[in-house]
Amino acid sequence: MAKQVIGLGSAANDNTGDTLRAGGDKVNDNFSEVYTALGNGTDLTITLANPGVNQVLRYNGSTFTPSDYSTLTSSLDVNGNTIISTSNGNIPIAPNGTGNVTIAAGGVTNTFNGTTGNVDFPTSIAYKNEYTAIGSAPSASSYTGYFFTVDGDDNPYVNINITAGGVGDTRAKILTEYSSLGQVGDVDTTTNAPTNGQLLKWNTSDGKWAPADDLAGAGSQNLWESIVADTGTATADSATDSLTIAGGTDIGTSITGDTVTINYTGTPVTSFAALTDTDLSGIVKGDSVYWNNTDWVVARSPVIWWNLNSVGGSDYTFSGPGFTGAVNDPTLYVYRGFTYIFDNSVQGGAHPFRIQSTQGLTGTPYTAGQSGSGSNILYWTVPLDAPAVLYYQCTLHSAMQGTINVAV
Repeated sequence: MAKQVIGLGSAANDNTGDTLRAGGDKVNDNFSEVYTALGNGTDLTITLANPGVNQVLRYNGSTFTPSDYSTLTSSLDVNGNTIISTSNGNIPIAPNGTGNVTIAAGGVTNTFNGTTGNVDFPTSIAYKNEYTAIGSAPSASSYTGYFFTVDGDDNPYVNINITAGGVGDTRAKILTEYSSLGQVGDVDTTTNAPTNGQLLKWNTSDGKWAPADDLAGAGSQNLWESIVADTGTATADSATDSLTIAGGTDIGTSITGDTVTINYTGTPVTSFAALTDTDLSGIVKGDSVYWNNTDWVVARSPVIWWNLNSVGGSDYTFSGPGFTGAVNDPTLYVYRGFTYIFDNSVQGGAHPFRIQSTQGLTGTPYTAGQSGSGSNILYWTVPLDAPAVLYYQCTLHSAMQGTINVAV
């Protein structure tokens, strides 16, 4: 409704203005509109008690009261305008509790994390950390890990806590490809500048690496310190000491240029029989050789070597070809024409081994094709006419016995 104005007439009491009733009606209508707009139609919902400077009227759900403008109820659109402060005041942005502050631009959101305190810039960030003097940079104790440069200094710096030597918080130089080796903390190339051919040596008194001649400037040096042979040793005791390579029995040495040649001058062994651990006496075509714990010797037939031991006086144990381990008193299977070796040497004669044609301590010995000793090593080439069944027996203990089946 538009504001209703009371007609006052052209002059006082000229009866051209609104009547009292009409004027009162306009007053009532205007107040009704005000009470409806600023209240509930009956009461005003605006409280103006104790307003403060720069406060605004804020609706609290039932009435409008003076209030600081501290909470936005919708997005703030500054539309190119500037958020400013007066009297050099700060502009703080402080989320409640662990809330984050985010700044989004160009589709990228940068986050100031309210929980960890980290600042996350997902893309690159361009900034200038160059100071006119090193003392102008943030302190090492308050800004550990801070990287910066100093105008006119070729080395960048980092604030760091150095535990070695009790250095603590410090501004440390970072070496680059343009740095000098002398800028390393434990290298001193300033006191004595290096000369051609020198190397760095550790100086215990200064606790630094410093330029020095190798071997006090010796013109030559040994590349060997000591050599150990089968008998004796040799140690280089001067820069000009020589190592002599001498030949031995049937061995000769020679040097041509930088090459050392070691030659065998004796007569090489060209046959198996000439070796020192072979005994091929009487060998004929078709024979083989086997190791008898001393030499390689001739065998006229295939050879099987079994090792014997015992379990007290109750059992022999056999191990070797055909057995997966030590077996107590096994039944043996042998072939006519094959040679079997029973190595009983470990027993020292305590359990003499004998092959018999009948069982028991008093059984009939069967000795055909045998050599050696049942108390040490017994060799047995099974005769072609050997019985189909034979027996083995300890001649001192009746329980130590077994059967031998002879196959064709």
